[in-house]
Formats: sequence, structure tokens, C-alpha cells
Amino acid sequence: MEFSDLYKQSNSALAQFSPDGRFIAVAVEHRLIVRDSENPKRIHAVFSTPYTAPFVQQVEWSRDSRFVFTASFAQSRVDVWAPDDVDWRCAITDEVARVERAVWSPDSLHVLTFSELDLRLSVWSLIDGDERKYVQFPKMQAGVSFHPDGEFAAVAQRRDLRDYIGVYSTQDWRLVRELALDTADVQGMRWSPDGLHIVAWDTSASFVVQVLNVGGAVKRSVQPADAGLGVRTCVWSPSGQFVVLGGYDGRLHVLSSLTWRAVATLEPKPHISIPTDVFCETELPRALSASRIHTRFDLATIPCMLKTGGKSHKTCVEFSADGSLLCAVNESMPCTVWVWQVRTMRVSAIIQTLHPVRVCVWSPVENVLVFATGAASVYLWRENRGCHLFEIPAASVAVGGVVWNPNGDGMAVLSKGLFAMAYITDQTEPE
Repeated sequence: MEFSDLYKQSNSALAQFSPDGRFIAVAVEHRLIVRDSENPKRIHAVFSTPYTAPFVQQVEWSRDSRFVFTASFAQSRVDVWAPDDVDWRCAITDEVARVERAVWSPDSLHVLTFSELDLRLSVWSLIDGDERKYVQFPKMQAGVSFHPDGEFAAVAQRRDLRDYIGVYSTQDWRLVRELALDTADVQGMRWSPDGLHIVAWDTSASFVVQVLNVGGAVKRSVQPADAGLGVRTCVWSPSGQFVVLGGYDGRLHVLSSLTWRAVATLEPKPHISIPTDVFCETELPRALSASRIHTRFDLATIPCMLKTGGKSHKTCVEFSADGSLLCAVNESMPCTVWVWQVRTMRVSAIIQTLHPVRVCVWSPVENVLVFATGAASVYLWRENRGCHLFEIPAASVAVGGVVWNPNGDGMAVLSKGLFAMAYITDQTEPE
């Protein structure tokens, strides 16, 4: 793995690649800097926002990569920029209610903003500045979920003490269908990859999940008797064959989209007795003059006991690009990354680090898993090739975030106030 020089950024959560992979946008206080992703030394555009502290609070690219917006919710303002036309600019301000969230529509020509107190969802047009449409009483917590082809938007709403999902056409934002939910306080929803079903889940105090088709019929209500608290994560497999529901107890319930019944319950446990690859990070002897701690991964002897406890930084459940693998990190074992084979629902690998995992993400194009723990290293796992770590040249960098380029060519490695580009090379494999 090769690393670029270090560059400034103010908030690692705001670093965003353009969907076409050409650029990476980062916020530096009140400025938005757009760099070339292949050669980050080359600055493509710099936009100076009118925001005061806390400056830029959200950055998001349009799907066609033509535009990127910045938002300051403290000032109830969203600004849209065009990196290929630095003289063009669009400012969005809501004079009635404070803006608390913004999102692009799939056509890249409209920006949606949620107002405070869930009063309304405003749809702003970049073509006609005077055109604005509204969706009343949206639930910002549940948000909006777009149909895979972008033709429809599902918006969670609450009216007359009941939850609904309003399905709107993204062409004219006309209500196409209204789906009634049997939930106390819907917290989220996900449209299936084939666009035929919507999964919605209830408050965190109750593990209640409803699967609806686009006609409004409830296909299945999922409420495991021993689930405890509610749904924390909901992830569809890329093919739409499975949906994984993660609870606050750390268990993962895998549902088949054919029967809408659980085909497996994956429960990470600290005692490992079955034959599997368990990679444990160990610290190497440190020389007196050494400026950094060096580590490596060794295979553990089965049976073994994994570490539990520690401060959790990240709860992760994610399918690989082709859907053949599933990774997870939970709060009870924050230093452990689990990888399962989806076809067999068996553990493929277990990776234990010295420090809690802060970020864990799959490559968007191949089965390569990258994660970080706040050390000056990037960790990489490949099926049948093991687990390796790559040290960043600057020993003072604490990697707290990783963002993949959508084309899979590289990633942004993020630390407090700094970031670097990292590129995977096949010429060199760590020992």
C-alpha cells in the first residue's frame, strides 16, 4: 500500500469522493477544497462559504458528480457548488423553519431539506429557483429512502398519532401511495435493491420490523421473542436475497426475501472452539530508540478466548461488494472484526486488534476489507490471503476514518485535522 502526502481537513466525517471517483472534497474550516483523487496535490477548486463556527457541517455530492453541497445547520443554510464551473453557485435558505438535514434527490437537480421539529420536507429545484415543493410532517430520524432506479422516494411521516410511509414520485413530488405502519415510532426504513419491498423498524425499545410491498400489503412482521431491545442496523445484501437486522444485543438476524423468515442468527461469542482463522494483533519488541510501536498479526491456536469490553467506537454490519461475505463489529467486543460466508452462514475469519475498531469498510468493487483502530496503521483483510497492516509514514497520525473511492482504486485515510490518500498495490505484500 502506498500513501500520499498529508493534507489538511477539519472534519473527517465530511470527506467525500465524487461518485465518478475523480475528486475528493474536504472541508477546511469555512472552505470546501476539491482535490484530484489520483493526484491530491492538484487542487481542482476551492469554495469559500459564508459560514462562521462551527463552519461546514455536511458535505454531499450529487449522483452525477456535477454538484456538491455544503451545509451549515447552525445558520440554516445550504450552498450548492459546481466544481467544473466555479462561477456558478446556488444558496438555499429556509426563512420559516431552521434546516437540520439535507440530501440530494437522485436526479441531481433537486435538494431536499428537513426542517426543525419535523415540520416539513422542502424540495428545492436547481433549475427554477422559485420552484419549491413540500412534504408535510416528515420524520427526520427515519429519513428518506429512494427507489433503486430513483423514480420514487419513500418518506416516513406521522399524522393523527400514526406512522405512515408516503411514496412520492421524484419527477413532480406527487404522492403516489401511502402505506400505513403498525409501529409506535418508526425509526428507519430501507428500500430493497429490487425496489419491490420496504423494510421499516420501530423504536429502539422494541424489536419490531415490518416488511411491506409497494402495494401496501404487509408481507411479514418480525418480532423475535428473545430479541430484547430494538433494531440497531438494517442492511440489504446487494442482490436483495437477504436482509440483516442487527439488534442492541449484538445478534444478527438474517432474513430471506423469499420467505421473510430468519434463515440464521449470527451471535458473536468470545469463546472460539470451531476451526477457523483467528488473526490476533500482537505488539513487537520495542527498541529504546524507536519512535513508534510496531505490531503484526499471528494466527491464534484453537480453542481460544477473545477480548471483551473496552470503549466502543463503531458498530458495523456490512456486506461485501458481491454479497458473498458479511462483516460485523459490535459493542461487546469492539476489538474484534467478524467475517461470515453468506452462502454457508459460517465464520470465515475473526480478526482481533489491540485497540477498538473505529471504522470497518469493504471495497466497493472487490472482497477487500479495510479497518482502522486509531493507530498509525491501516488494516487490510482479503479472503484466502490473510490479514495485514500497513504503517503510515507519519507516526503521529491516528487513523480514525477510511473512505473508499467508488472506483475502488484507493481510499482516503483520515486523522484529526489531516488526511492522506492510500493506494493498494499488488507489487508489494507485507510479511
